[in-house]
This record gives sequence, C-alpha cells and structure tokens, in this order.
Amino acid sequence: MFNLGVPEIILIIVAFGILGGCIIFPIWGYKAGAERTIGAIPGLLLGFFLNIIGIAIIYCTPKIRYKDPYAFPARSSADELEKFKQLLDSGAISEAEFNNQKARILNSYRQY
Repeated sequence: MFNLGVPEIILIIVAFGILGGCIIFPIWGYKAGAERTIGAIPGLLLGFFLNIIGIAIIYCTPKIRYKDPYAFPARSSADELEKFKQLLDSGAISEAEFNNQKARILNSYRQY
C-alpha cells in the first residue's frame, strides 16, 4: 500500500522532529517559565529558539515563591500570655484558668 523507502522514512522523522521542536519545546518553555522568575514569554522564546538547551536554562532560574494570602503571622508565647493576662485583669477568666493556660502555652513552646 505505502511504498516507503529509507529516504522517505528519514524525511518523516526529520519533519516530525522539526514539528515537535517548534511545538513541544515552546509550550514546555511557556509553562515552565510561567512558574519561574524568567516569565512565560521569555520561556516560550527560549524553548522555540534553543529547544532543550532553552528548557535547561529556564529550569536554572529560581521558582516564584507565592505568598499564602491566608497565612496569619505566628503568635509568640508572650503574645498569648499577654492576651490571657488581659482577660484575667478584666475578670473574664479566673486565676486558675489563667494558670492552666500559662502552663499549656509554656509546655507547648518547650517541645519545639
């Protein structure tokens, strides 16, 4: 049905190699660059013009560190003790409750 010889098979392999290099590496560079400080468009261009070498260059750049918008600053033991001291002074908690909370806070921070 198909009468393909060695020259035709080599031509097909080269065509798919060029097509793959023009499509796969730029897309890979775009996606990898978007996650790194180099950026998506420079990643696409490096993938297109330099192929696997461009991808290696992209992966040598540092990743973008995303700040968690829901992260709250860690409270120190002094902050928590101060909060419970204010509750004790205002009469919201008793002396025994304050001592229990103080022991819990101090014991939990000793573990680290």
